Amino acid sequence: MSDLGTWASEATKKRGWSYRELARRAGISHSLISKVFSDDMPPSADFCIKIASALSESPEKVLRLAGILPSSPASDNDTLQELIELARNLPPEDQKELLDYARFRYQKRKG
Repeated sequence: MSDLGTWASEATKKRGWSYRELARRAGISHSLISKVFSDDMPPSADFCIKIASALSESPEKVLRLAGILPSSPASDNDTLQELIELARNLPPEDQKELLDYARFRYQKRKG
């Protein structure tokens, strides 16, 4: 199973969904999901974007997992990657507040 398939399996289990439910929410066929996640067919960008939307994830993350976009340096650290994705979806004033907090924590650790 590909990185995308493994991730999708975990994401659907976490939500209590089957692949059929994911297919319904993404507006794609169950057979297409089965083919892509079992590596019988490569995922298209459109497929990835629909899966991302159904799972409320960033399209960039899913496109990277599918190998359509190159992996980012932060993808080696899941926590950092999630923080970046969450920050991108915050309004600018909340992004600044998050940055101020991160700087505070960094300075506190530095001593």
